[in-house]
Amino acid sequence: MKKLTSVCLGCLLFVSACSPHKSTRTQPTELQPQEVSPFVDKTAHYLHEIQAAIQRKLFIEDSYQGKTCDVAIRMSKDGLIYDAQGNGYPPLCKAAMNAIKNADIPAPPDDETYQIINKAIITFKPI
Repeated sequence: MKKLTSVCLGCLLFVSACSPHKSTRTQPTELQPQEVSPFVDKTAHYLHEIQAAIQRKLFIEDSYQGKTCDVAIRMSKDGLIYDAQGNGYPPLCKAAMNAIKNADIPAPPDDETYQIINKAIITFKPI
């Protein structure tokens, strides 16, 4: 289902980008979460929020290219990461752990999402 959703979103974006319609708007339209929810489930949306929070704090060196680090995390219901264990390229793992430690990760939207996310593995693989 998630793959199908991604494919459908990609098709919609591609089709709308090719549309001959010219907009008179000069500012981008910002969608509210409830407007996006029919297309993206809440768990995928929350994962995107986690990814964005970590990426804002992650500093990638050129030497990390092609290397990987898997970080097993444990999260509390308020979004606090209370345990993180890295396995992989040590400098990348150190950067990933620092980013996770310093990221402002929001609380999960509900208990169902928390149960899915509270124990997860995040793979860092700069390209």
